[in-house]
Amino acid sequence: MTIKTYPSLYGQTIYVLLSGLSLIFIPNLLLGIFGLEPAHEVWIRIMGLLVLILSIYYVQMAKYGNDKVVAATVWGRLSFCVGLVIFVLLGLVKPALIGFALAETALALWTLRELKS
Repeated sequence: MTIKTYPSLYGQTIYVLLSGLSLIFIPNLLLGIFGLEPAHEVWIRIMGLLVLILSIYYVQMAKYGNDKVVAATVWGRLSFCVGLVIFVLLGLVKPALIGFALAETALALWTLRELKS
């Protein structure tokens, strides 16, 4: 059995790892970059912990990825991007959040390209 590796998911791992650590340790810096109000409740750090834990899954998929599971991440990540754009269009968040959507879209499309090769 040949194991296919996914370099794009190493990029995703770094992106998710840094995002999670930022949300845990310096959440208001990250929120401020995207024009969001500072958070004083613990929820943002809990979200950071969940995001950080995702990096464990991504690094394992990068090393041992099952094509069907990796494909599911692509569609899930692109759906997340659509959700961010909808939040911006509804005026719920500032347009700066589109930066996250662009980074995520680029990484998801890179993974999709690897799946097709």
